[in-house]
Amino acid sequence: MSSDALQTYFRSQQVSLQWLPVLRALAIELAASADAEGLRQLFFKVGERFANDAGDRFEQAQTLAELEEAVNEFWLQLHWGWVQLSEARGTIDIEHQAAPLAEAFGEEHLGWSVGLLEGFYQALFASLGAGASMRVQAVTEACGDMTVTLRFGQLS
Repeated sequence: MSSDALQTYFRSQQVSLQWLPVLRALAIELAASADAEGLRQLFFKVGERFANDAGDRFEQAQTLAELEEAVNEFWLQLHWGWVQLSEARGTIDIEHQAAPLAEAFGEEHLGWSVGLLEGFYQALFASLGAGASMRVQAVTEACGDMTVTLRFGQLS
């Protein structure tokens, strides 16, 4: 089986068939009624709420490796893929694999639906004590297929 076939199969398993047409229709209607930046901010807020609802699952992490492990346990339970966190040049790179955003809302809506992961990780780092001048942003050129790359660091 080719890697494209494997990816197609995997993506088809990410979103429940009972919800896939509803989520796709929702994405189309949202995109028709609001601009991409407004939708990204909406999904950012949803992501923040999503992280806040996760409660105190992550607050015991003392190192980046411990945080990665705790977050991956959370994502595993939800079938939301996995993440790799790494320090680079005064920032933390967040490489999230296999999040169901592109499958749920459509690849063409990844530009704004990625706001959900931005908000989730923003709330996560804020709950661990990050200051208001630190921000999570998607690395736009590194989002697609099965990977969403984000960066957490000082606002520029």
